Amino acid sequence: MKHNNLNNAGISKKAWLVIALLFVVTVISNADKAIIGFASVPLMEELGLTAAQWGMVGGVFFLLYSISAILGGVLADRIGVRAVMAGMVALWSIVQFSTIFVNSFAFLLATRIILGAGEGPSYSLAMTAASKWLPKEKLGIGMTLVSIGGPLGVAISAPMLVHLILNYGWRSAFIATGIIGIVWIFFWLGIVKSKDEKMAEPAARKTAATDSRPETKFSSVLKSKNFILIALCGFATYWSFTIGLNWLPNYLENVRRLESEVLTIVVALPWVLITLTQLFFSTLSDRLYRKTQDIVKGRIFVLGPVMVAGALSYFFGAMAQSNFIAIALLSLGLALGCITLVLGPVILVNLVSKEHQGKIQGWFMAVTSLGGIVGPYITGLLVENASSVSMGFQLAFQSSGLVILIFGGLVWAAVRPNKLQGPTPIRLPEEVQG
Repeated sequence: MKHNNLNNAGISKKAWLVIALLFVVTVISNADKAIIGFASVPLMEELGLTAAQWGMVGGVFFLLYSISAILGGVLADRIGVRAVMAGMVALWSIVQFSTIFVNSFAFLLATRIILGAGEGPSYSLAMTAASKWLPKEKLGIGMTLVSIGGPLGVAISAPMLVHLILNYGWRSAFIATGIIGIVWIFFWLGIVKSKDEKMAEPAARKTAATDSRPETKFSSVLKSKNFILIALCGFATYWSFTIGLNWLPNYLENVRRLESEVLTIVVALPWVLITLTQLFFSTLSDRLYRKTQDIVKGRIFVLGPVMVAGALSYFFGAMAQSNFIAIALLSLGLALGCITLVLGPVILVNLVSKEHQGKIQGWFMAVTSLGGIVGPYITGLLVENASSVSMGFQLAFQSSGLVILIFGGLVWAAVRPNKLQGPTPIRLPEEVQG
């Protein structure tokens, strides 16, 4: 098992390769999500959609997302992450190809619902797979390297996708991402073998102290105050995240009146900031966790303040008159609000014993993704019914900031380690050994 050994000295080459593949699949997943926002103006014009209808397009993506996230986690625990992820990406790619035939509102809704069902388990499965290959003291930065595929997927793909849409029509962007998904499947199946999953997990949890916790009762953890608050914090994050995906490009073009050349660059800014902030705060969290051996000081006291700062950035950015200040603050609000996507799964690793990891991550994404249904739809209603489009967007951004403030503040104030560890407490010093 030498080639898979994750020991105290670091992470093996094979493990780094797995992390790289998980990073890439997260890139693809978020590029798939982002296309709809980049193509919003031509799509709305071609299909004659209202703002409320477009909000529905953004929301229905998450209609089956929650259910599939749970089912994906259960399947991963039973048949393995390798097979489930390959099937999942195959479904994405088929839907991307089918989207080029969209000619009506109903057809567009159908493609978004199916794509959401296919992508539901993606983030939780990637995090579950990463946790099996990583030593616990490196979970923060290791999971961040997977997570930043999300914002980087949008940042990297934004200029290319916008270029394709402006020069070759919106359908060309869907074709491109469908092809990339198919290519990833061949690499994934060729490099990651079924036996690797069985070998990686005990290696990642090599020392007895690292994985000495007793089996936790999954239902009691699922009903606990701490899981609910962390999941609701994820709900707030996805409310913000999906507004950024579905509405921010539209806002920059129709309200801020950015030229196409400038728009191509600016749409990538929030996603670059998400990448940088996730790297910074996850590294900070890992260092505090190693130093204090305390989940509250190392994880919760990073997550809470960052979410509050994101909420304030949204509130003031929505009122700014200057394009520069508004774009900077709204981008920062989106970036800071996304920290739950990194630290949430890291905290959940401590919530249940290893046999339930897939399920708990799936349930986390199930609750989290509900924000993706509500956020875009409420934004559409506010934009359509406000006294002006500009005022509608201002109210939408401030509403998102308020939700982030409430749930981020609750996690900061109320989540504590004696509950995070499940029914039988774990001695924290043992959690950070090895």
